[in-house]
Formats: sequence, structure tokens, C-alpha cells
Amino acid sequence: MQTLSWTSIAFYCIFGIFVFYQQLHVKNFQGASQSFSLALNVSALAGMLTGFAYLAYYGWSVAWWAAIAIFFIGLVASMLGFLVERIVGSLALSLGGFIGWPVCAYFMFRYVPTAT
Repeated sequence: MQTLSWTSIAFYCIFGIFVFYQQLHVKNFQGASQSFSLALNVSALAGMLTGFAYLAYYGWSVAWWAAIAIFFIGLVASMLGFLVERIVGSLALSLGGFIGWPVCAYFMFRYVPTAT
């Protein structure tokens, strides 16, 4: 069995960027729309819980050391999010997260290595 699935890790890194910018938007939200604020809060919380679930699932089904390694790879890769932010902007990353992180979550779970 392959321990590290680079495809799954790549989707986790992109997922992490989307969730980070949604959390940042929640923290600095100054809009008047309470319904958008609620949607943003729910999405950011669900994204964070999904990230924890992914690491737990990866650790349980593959190897715990791999889940810890993926967490640190994701931290380093999220620093590259600042480069993406310079190109598209933080608001675009936050709004794109409503679609982006669920799509990335699907693929990061799909490509977790399984025993065959």
C-alpha cells in the first residue's frame, strides 16, 4: 500500500487555502448581511471540521505518521496561498471557497489510499 497519496495531499492543500480565506473573511467581516455572515460562518466551520475529519480518517485508514506529515505539508503549502491571493484577491478566494472546498474535500477523500 502506498502511504502518501500526492493527489490527495494536493487537494488537501488547495482545500486548506479556501478554508483559511473563509476563516479570515469571517474574522474581518464588516458586511451588513446577517444571512451571508451566517453562511460564511457555517461554511468556515464545516470546512475546518472536514479538514480534521480528513486527517483522522487518513491516520486511521493509512498511517498516523502520514496524517501528521500531511498536516505539516498543508501548513507549508498554505503559505503559497499568499501568492494566489496576490493574483485573485482574498475576497475571491473566500467566495470561491463555497464551491472550492467541498469539491476539494470530495477529491481528497476519494484519493486516500486503501488496502487492496
